[in-house]
Amino acid sequence: MIPFSSRLSRYLAMQMLAGLALSFSVIVTIILLVDFVEQTRAIGTRVDIPATDLFVLTLMRAPLLIEQTLPFIFLFGILTALFRLNRRSELIVMRASGYSAWRIVAPAVWISLIGGLLGAMALNPVGSALNARYEAQEASLTRSSGNRVQSNPIWLRELTEDGYVIIAAADVDGDAGAVTSPRFLYYRQVDGGRPVFDRRIDAERAVLRGGFWGLENAIESTPGQEPEALAALSLPTGIERQALFERSRSPRTIAFWDLPGVITAASEAGLTTHRFELRWQTLLALPLTLIAVSLLAAAATLRLYRLGGAASFALAGGAAGFVVYFVQELLASFGNSASLPPITAAWAAPAITALLALAYLASTEDG
Repeated sequence: MIPFSSRLSRYLAMQMLAGLALSFSVIVTIILLVDFVEQTRAIGTRVDIPATDLFVLTLMRAPLLIEQTLPFIFLFGILTALFRLNRRSELIVMRASGYSAWRIVAPAVWISLIGGLLGAMALNPVGSALNARYEAQEASLTRSSGNRVQSNPIWLRELTEDGYVIIAAADVDGDAGAVTSPRFLYYRQVDGGRPVFDRRIDAERAVLRGGFWGLENAIESTPGQEPEALAALSLPTGIERQALFERSRSPRTIAFWDLPGVITAASEAGLTTHRFELRWQTLLALPLTLIAVSLLAAAATLRLYRLGGAASFALAGGAAGFVVYFVQELLASFGNSASLPPITAAWAAPAITALLALAYLASTEDG
């Protein structure tokens, strides 16, 4: 059936879009207020910066935050629209005139499908780009205030035979398995575990190669001795490239269109990519997720208002949305730990929710 082909379907679509606009405005306002307070606490207390600049930083973070709350925007938007139609008895008139529940729900499904595609393919890339600008701007402001904050600092700690080593670096390139301006601080443990500084090694760059750090232009400093310049040096390590890769690449900050390339490059380098595959599958499943919560909202509001209990059903639908979100996050945690395949972790919750909502609608409509 052609979407929005009839005047009534277009009317339903407009009502649902109005509900989505209301839900969007409320949720986005809350997001902006909360994040603005967070920016004021995290940056405003350390840097003398106008409130307008803090608000601009908040707007840079907003798209990614909106993407995360899209299911709630659609859940409460469709819920509001259908509940309002039910309370005004418009749904009763539609059902009495032979308009089936499936035709009432169809505009919500189409709007959710379009919204999910735009959220994954447009909102996510914009959010990732703006978030990168936000991080650069935040680092610039913090550095200009005199605080020592690097672009992508890294701190690692590793046990050795007689103590431990702390590795500090200014930046990390997870794809190449390298760190910039590393400092290796070696400590020995004596007298029941008391740490004693042993030596320090500085280098321009260090690259992980098969269980060893390959240091370039290294300088070794030992207490009581002159620093010794070393052209190259290899240090044994148990750290894997996967640790650097995951520190330098957060799946949520990689754009939808860049994720396949990151996954392919990491796979060819022999790195585990399940967290990035999960993010990719989650974005692919976003249209189904929005459809599922819209069907859930419809199932909770199509009970005729004159029969009573419509408000309770609507509240139950909203609560069910939070349960779905909790289950989806639980499955995502299993997916991040590689306990579940990425496809299962990303698609299971919205698929099951959509099927249950469809089953309830079918029993209500057809008995």
